[in-house]
Amino acid sequence: MSAFSFCALGRVASEPLNPPATAAPRPAFREIWAYLMRGDEGGLTGAEPITDLCYFAVSLTKDGRITEAVPRPVVISTKSAAPRTHLVVAELSNEALMHFSLDPEYGVRPLLIDDICRVSGGFDGVQIDFESVSRDDAEYFFDFLKELRSRLPAGRILSVAVPARTRLIADAYDYSRIGAVANKLIVMAYDEHWSTSAPGPVASLSWCAKVVDYSRGTIDKGKIVMGVPLYGRAWQDKRLSRALRFKNVQDIVAEKKSETNYSSELGAWFEYSENVVVKVFYDDERSLLEKLNLYKAREIESVSFWRIGLGPDALWNIFETDGSAPVREGEFAAPPLAAPPPAAVPTAP
Repeated sequence: MSAFSFCALGRVASEPLNPPATAAPRPAFREIWAYLMRGDEGGLTGAEPITDLCYFAVSLTKDGRITEAVPRPVVISTKSAAPRTHLVVAELSNEALMHFSLDPEYGVRPLLIDDICRVSGGFDGVQIDFESVSRDDAEYFFDFLKELRSRLPAGRILSVAVPARTRLIADAYDYSRIGAVANKLIVMAYDEHWSTSAPGPVASLSWCAKVVDYSRGTIDKGKIVMGVPLYGRAWQDKRLSRALRFKNVQDIVAEKKSETNYSSELGAWFEYSENVVVKVFYDDERSLLEKLNLYKAREIESVSFWRIGLGPDALWNIFETDGSAPVREGEFAAPPLAAPPPAAVPTAP
């Protein structure tokens, strides 16, 4: 988060009155993507300058399948055209499930691809957000993306969410290899600092510059969608949950002058109050605008926001679309997705 300082300056009476400064133009992008969580549809007003809506609504079952039909969200847009809508298929933390779903040995991968093609029938695009693919499964992941691309209709957009990178890492998120298959890469330029790291901004400006420069040097800029976080994080200066030796316990009792308690079920215990300092990093309109201007200066055509409902109310007024994005044609109705027959579902190891 950018740091800002302000001071109030009084104007001397004899000082000439300066004409008002011309407001800086709002950065304009060809495409503006934004994520909408399933269940948060009420947070979308329709006035947002969004060209692409990412509907975060599908995850894998324990058998690596998608067994639920997902209707396209209804978007009442006050703009000239409703945004294109992409169905996000996500698995964020289960590395074992990813291996089971991608390794062809288990026979699940073609079934999962069939599920994705079927459930995304009412959408303009599919986004794959698999954040727990191990390095050993990288080739399986690349093959999965190729097979999925070959199965999707020609007009359906395939986008892939990838972690932020400032250099090449030999893992499953090689920008160049994914970019050779996908129409768009959503570069998640956030979590520079995370819940278990030292305190710091979710996405500092200097770090974002490194991420966008690496992205531009690796894949065609037309495929890049730079992700912008709308959330903050808080860290406290004292870690209060910890294991204690008996002597430590006695020292605390003496220091805090606490009254000890005992029961057969709970054992011995006591309580005391402790003050902590909490440091919070977040983005406001100023820091968000700095990131957008950075990406604009790097000739990035598309940005995305994680996610609708998290940012400041004035967010959607600080930038705009340039009007060059393709207009979505027609309406779509998602076909029902029947659960696969039990006999066709391999069993996870």
